Amino acid sequence: MKKMLIATDYDGTLNRNGEIDEHTRAAIDSWRAQGRYFGVVTGRGIDFYDTAKEVNLPFDYLIVCNGSLIISKDKEVLFESLIPADIFARLENAMAKYDDIKSYSKSDGQPRHHYYAEFPCAERALQVKDELMPEFGDIVSIFVNGPHINIGNLGTGKAQGVSFVLDYFSLPPDSAAAVGDDYNDLDMILAHGGWAVESGKPAVVAKAPHTCESVGALIDLLLKD
Repeated sequence: MKKMLIATDYDGTLNRNGEIDEHTRAAIDSWRAQGRYFGVVTGRGIDFYDTAKEVNLPFDYLIVCNGSLIISKDKEVLFESLIPADIFARLENAMAKYDDIKSYSKSDGQPRHHYYAEFPCAERALQVKDELMPEFGDIVSIFVNGPHINIGNLGTGKAQGVSFVLDYFSLPPDSAAAVGDDYNDLDMILAHGGWAVESGKPAVVAKAPHTCESVGALIDLLLKD
C-alpha cells in the first residue's frame, strides 16, 4: 500500500540533537508537494502548536498529549478526550506516595487532557507504570516516555490518534507511515506497521517491524513508491 501520511514522534525522532536537519526539512516539503500528509505525534501539550510554528515546521495535523488532543494545521480541535477531575486527583495522590518522584501534575479540580510525572530514569518509570496498572489500568491509558509517565483518558494513545487522522483525511488504514523512538511510540509503530529510528530505545527498535536512520531517510524511501 502506498503510504500517504507520515505520523512522526518529535523529540528524539524528528528533532534530534536539538534540531530538524535540512535534509529532513527538504524531504517533508517534497512529501507534502505530492499531496501527501505530514504530522507530528507527541506527548507534548497544545503549546506544541506554537513550537512547531517557531521552528518553521510545516504540518497538516498535530496529535498532542499522546493522542488525547488532535488539532488541524489551523489549530481547530478535531478530537479531544479529558481525564475526569476525580481520576486526575486520584493519580496525584498515587504519585505523591513515591519518594523518588522528581515532579508530577497537581489537580486543579478540572478535567485535563493528560497527566505527567517524572522519575529518575526510564527503568524506574517503567516499574512505576507496572505498579499503577492494577488500580488505574482499566480507567486510563498509561505510557512511558524516557523518565516520564504520560497518562491520558482510557482509549487514547498515539496509535488511536493516527487511526483517527487517517479517517479524518479519508485514507485507508494501512496508508500511514508511523515512526518513533521511545516506549510511548511502540503501540503506534506496531499498530501501523511502522518504523523505529535506529537511535531509539533498544527495546523499541527490537520490536518495530522496520527501522530507519531518520525521518528524512524514511521519506526518501517512501517517495520511491
